[in-house]
Amino acid sequence: MKLQQLEYVIAIAQEGSITAAAKKLYQAQPNISIALKELESEIGMQIFWRTPNGMVLTPEGEDFLLRAKEIVESMHSLEDDYSNRADDTVSLRIESTISTYIAAAVGIWVNSFAESDKIGIHLTETVTNKIIEDVSGGRADIGVIRIPSSQLGVYAEQLKSRKLSCRTVTEYTMKLLMRADHPLAAYDDVPFEELKNYVQILHGDDELSVFGKNCVNPEYSEETQNRLLYVYDRGSKMSLMNTVKNAFMWVSPIPKQAFPDGGVVVKKCSYANIRMRDLVICKKSNENNRLIKEFIEFMAGFVERAIESED
Repeated sequence: MKLQQLEYVIAIAQEGSITAAAKKLYQAQPNISIALKELESEIGMQIFWRTPNGMVLTPEGEDFLLRAKEIVESMHSLEDDYSNRADDTVSLRIESTISTYIAAAVGIWVNSFAESDKIGIHLTETVTNKIIEDVSGGRADIGVIRIPSSQLGVYAEQLKSRKLSCRTVTEYTMKLLMRADHPLAAYDDVPFEELKNYVQILHGDDELSVFGKNCVNPEYSEETQNRLLYVYDRGSKMSLMNTVKNAFMWVSPIPKQAFPDGGVVVKKCSYANIRMRDLVICKKSNENNRLIKEFIEFMAGFVERAIESED
């Protein structure tokens, strides 16, 4: 049994046919067909049924696929960890949902290293499901995911099945970010109905109704907000806060260090009643790694201080 054969099985299952798998892997179709037949002969079972609609996993094949994925992901993780890495470089791959406090925590943590230290920290902002996939597959060392607190049990089971450990970083309700001179900034508790008169800046990957119902209020409706500006990167979002007149956005905890000039403020809105939870995840096999533990502890303390400063 070869690693390449396992990769072929995974690609066929994902693509639904040997032809499509061959295109994805830039391999000749006959090579994949022969490799699959040899593998099935070697292990003494049929992995796929050949049907007019493509390749379908047999019940035994379903189990084989799960184990093949674990092996391939582990091998790729091993390669990533030990290939082309300088022995004296502090290296960490972090993936997170889009969040100002996480980016700020990474920046301040980097400042704690000595000037002589060699560091290679990778920070990627993406969506929760991809973070789980990448940490599980060894493409990221640490992930920070965002979920409604009510779904903690569901996600905890999913993470456990992937051999991932998790820890709550913080729990909160979403708040509003706006310029200090915004007409609604005078409110201690911003009336939700007033927001429809102003432009909401929203991350481009989020659908308004889905974001609102999952992160703000279960009764959130698209009709409650008719002025929207979708943006696809954090830098542009913050720039537009300064250029779009009286814009606002829903945010997770924001540390004061992120806006030292005081030009923007974070305001409460009681309409936001969904408790959100940010979880930091890593492989169980890595949870005692010194560098990973150090960053997780630092980030947990940082966000706790950030929330206290809001209050």
